[in-house]
Amino acid sequence: MTQEYVSTADAVDADLFRHVVGHLATGVTVVTTRVDGRDHGMTASSVTSLSMDPPMMLACVNNSVPTAAAIERSGRFTVNVLGQSHGDLAYLFATPRPDKFAGVQIVRGVGEVPILAEAIAALECEVTEQVSGGTHSVFLGHVVAATARDGAAPLTYFRGGFGRFEFERNDRAYEQARDMVLSRVFAAGQVITVDELADVIDGDRARAFYALTRLATDGLIRRDPERGYVIAPFDVRTSDDTFEARLAIELGVIDRVAGQADPKQLDVARHHLDTMARYLVDDHFEDFHAYLDANYAFHESIVALSKNPLLIAAFGALSIKNVMARSFGVTAQSSAAFLAVQRDLLTALEVGDADAARVAARSYCDLAKARTRQLLALTGGQV
Repeated sequence: MTQEYVSTADAVDADLFRHVVGHLATGVTVVTTRVDGRDHGMTASSVTSLSMDPPMMLACVNNSVPTAAAIERSGRFTVNVLGQSHGDLAYLFATPRPDKFAGVQIVRGVGEVPILAEAIAALECEVTEQVSGGTHSVFLGHVVAATARDGAAPLTYFRGGFGRFEFERNDRAYEQARDMVLSRVFAAGQVITVDELADVIDGDRARAFYALTRLATDGLIRRDPERGYVIAPFDVRTSDDTFEARLAIELGVIDRVAGQADPKQLDVARHHLDTMARYLVDDHFEDFHAYLDANYAFHESIVALSKNPLLIAAFGALSIKNVMARSFGVTAQSSAAFLAVQRDLLTALEVGDADAARVAARSYCDLAKARTRQLLALTGGQV
């Protein structure tokens, strides 16, 4: 049956497509060959096993790279599998230069094809078929020799970079962009493009897109169908509504469990409170994000005392961490009063004093709302 191809070019923009296909993590190899007394090699991630019986490999090589023509003429290629510490080799063979093998230790395999001595594995192949695929040639190779080092971890290619280093660069770009949003570098309602964000972080559009995608998930920005990425508005009303909703949930929990709360669950809450105390010292955040995580876990454990999944789900739907992050910004200054009133709340629950627990919960809500007003005033009422 013949299927009609329907173009979806209008539905997926280039940035989105590049971001999505970048999630296909692949192993990184250097494909080598030799022809007319000269060695050739290139970094390749489009390499995979094709068959076990007979053993065969498949390698996709861009026709614009000299290695493609060299493989076609020699009829041989070797797949050199790189390890986690071989990012330098990957970059070396990915960059055009007169002699990529200068300073690189090699051994000779079948047909004198070079094998990288540092490779964690090597598969020597004889070309059995060549298929044209657009800008690339697909070489099917019969494996005639193979070696590997046990226990060596491979280098991977993910989101436009190599291995764990690329994960770290993506995360750093996201954290930098997030801090800029939280510290009000961008105004509420401001449109920010991939190129603009790339210019103010590290110049990499792929990482900028990754950061914007995560910020949208956080609720810090929104994607407008017509305008693009827009800094989400944040004001006193948003803050008040969120903190008052949390208070309403916690007051309901207090009414439900006061005097009969599970001691083990109270111990969990105490643990999170102690963690918070480590990150708020003398009215100063030692690590704001760590404090924020512990704070969320503390209040989640308070709500969990109810053992009511609907209340727990309602608390989770508040996106309280994002609201707190935007309320507090990235300032290092805070107040020990926040910690003290949360300690009062837990102590009251531990001794079964419902009235004291309600007072503490309301006091904490008032402190949080006041803190938002204070920081909004410092930024002219804009976020």
